[in-house]
Amino acid sequence: MSLIVIGEAATKIMGGNVEFTQSHPEVPWRSMRGMRNRIAHGYFDIDLEVVWETTQQWLPELLKQLPALRQDAESEGRDDPGMAS
Repeated sequence: MSLIVIGEAATKIMGGNVEFTQSHPEVPWRSMRGMRNRIAHGYFDIDLEVVWETTQQWLPELLKQLPALRQDAESEGRDDPGMAS
């Protein structure tokens, strides 16, 4: 279920902040969205080898990137008057 949540988040970020996603090409935004769609709608057509590879190789790398992404997102929010809380 967590891969679906990650894909949903990536989809929302891609739709709501294109500049942010473009400034972070190291993050596989489209792949995250695609994985979400495959799991949510693929039913019996899910390649478990791909899911395993994702959880063992790709996900740990993404977790390493998250602190820097969060810091950049917070910086952008401070710089954008429309994002003030």
